[in-house]
Amino acid sequence: MILLTASLFAQEVTNQYDKIDKFDQGVAIMWKLGKCGLVSQDGKEIIKPQFEKISRFGRDGIAYTTKKGLIGLITMTGKVIVDNIYGSISPFNGFYAITRKNGLAGMINKQGKVLIENQYESIRVEKGGIIRAVIGGKEVILNLKDE
Repeated sequence: MILLTASLFAQEVTNQYDKIDKFDQGVAIMWKLGKCGLVSQDGKEIIKPQFEKISRFGRDGIAYTTKKGLIGLITMTGKVIVDNIYGSISPFNGFYAITRKNGLAGMINKQGKVLIENQYESIRVEKGGIIRAVIGGKEVILNLKDE
């Protein structure tokens, strides 16, 4: 009779970070020297620590980042969708999000394309897709152009 035994051992895949958050779909937010980035569960750095904050990823695989107090967007693969140039980006409502830059409202899509430049005091999207904006104290209706 031959007896086989299994030998298990642990191997560190990374030891360079101050903290690593829980893994979600194979990636985790990590911190080093007060900045955060992304790491894969095999220890590969996806995004180097450079942000003040990274939100949890949504079902769409997009997370909000904060750098120098400004908001941007990234994917789980580390692709920067939007650089950190906005004062705020609303949660996505379907394919679009309302942005604020220098106090003015605009709109982007999930690919980071600017749909409406940041030149309005406010933007509101109603049922049926009607976009109302205020500029110079007057309300206007906007149409998104197909390109």
